Amino acid sequence: MASAIQPDEDHAKWTAPARTALMIVPTYNEAGNISALLDELFSLPTRERTGWDLHVLVRDDRSPDGTGEIVEGLAAGAYAGRLHLSRGTKQGLGKALELAFKSSLELGYEVVMTMDADFSHAPEDVLPLLEAIEGGADVAVGSRYTPGGLIPGDWPLSQIVRTRVASQVARGVGGIDPGLRELTTNFRAMRREVLASIDFGRVVARGYGFQIFLANAFTSGGWVVKEVPISFHTRANGVSKASVKDVLEFIRIALQLNDDSPFKQLVRFLLVGASGTVVNLAALWTLRQIFLPEDPVGDSVWVLSAAAIQISILWNFMWHTGFTFRRYRREGGALGPRQVAVNLVKFEGASALTQTVIFLAFVVFSNLGVFYLLAQALGIVTAVGVNYWVSSHYIWDWRRRIGAVSAAGFGGAKEFRRAT
Repeated sequence: MASAIQPDEDHAKWTAPARTALMIVPTYNEAGNISALLDELFSLPTRERTGWDLHVLVRDDRSPDGTGEIVEGLAAGAYAGRLHLSRGTKQGLGKALELAFKSSLELGYEVVMTMDADFSHAPEDVLPLLEAIEGGADVAVGSRYTPGGLIPGDWPLSQIVRTRVASQVARGVGGIDPGLRELTTNFRAMRREVLASIDFGRVVARGYGFQIFLANAFTSGGWVVKEVPISFHTRANGVSKASVKDVLEFIRIALQLNDDSPFKQLVRFLLVGASGTVVNLAALWTLRQIFLPEDPVGDSVWVLSAAAIQISILWNFMWHTGFTFRRYRREGGALGPRQVAVNLVKFEGASALTQTVIFLAFVVFSNLGVFYLLAQALGIVTAVGVNYWVSSHYIWDWRRRIGAVSAAGFGGAKEFRRAT
């Protein structure tokens, strides 16, 4: 086996042994950690505990501190036959992992793993990840947030907040399945079939946004994913590579992931609601021109107002079904007349609830001394939130519909399955 792998090297001359996992360790300026990490990884009783042997591929982006040279010496000496070195220009964590994944597939490894080089991931936690794969998982994720997972007591509050906020952005903006708790880790194990199925050209990810791209690929591909509790640690040496650029890229990638994320769905909901307001006003004006062209505004106009409201409700219902909550229609197949009618009745009820909420909120805020126009605006905002929640969780809930279709024996779309 060649000890050093260049990005464009042909790997046809060497194939990984059967039942051998490859740990990918991306590095940049990790000279203070890499030797100790490799010693611990190669000392693990992986064969005895899991039935898998362990090899390591260090992907070094030309570290000026000599990380690559250290690994090269170990690959030619102490760990010959078990250690690979892949070198490339500094293009960010995402690109480094993508190229390392490509190398791992070309080398023929059955299981591919990733971890950081700074000891934030404990080497001994590699064993439960491999045990999860051996137990039937397609993907095993080292998780701080599943029961039993821990983060260090001295971890800065800013880091905790940043990770939590990133996870919420990934779920709300990116639409990543909430069943997966850990979204930003680089500590995982994957079967080669999982990696081979991922379209890495879908997004351009240089930094930590690559992690949520992978999390979305796991949860949207129908794979069995198991979260394994781990103890996360403060890095041993060196400094964090995260930057403001990484944060901006993270948000950009989240926006690219799923058309039906809660954020994008809410934007569509608000657009349809705004268009419904225009339709309401236009319908009222048109009806008055047709039926009461000469009459002053009086009691009869309220009948026309009710008709205009109903027209705007039907307008919103049509667009919510085909545009706002399109995943509901797409995932469960064509909607029959009965289901459309049932959903329309539900939406009529939701619209009535909306008007009630506006009135009650107006009364409450007014009695609290809020200016009447502001009280009405607060009532409208509250009502929109209630209407959206009812619509997304009760009327057009695609998960509920898939469950109903599957229970009826018609099958359903592939879903993320969390192993227990």
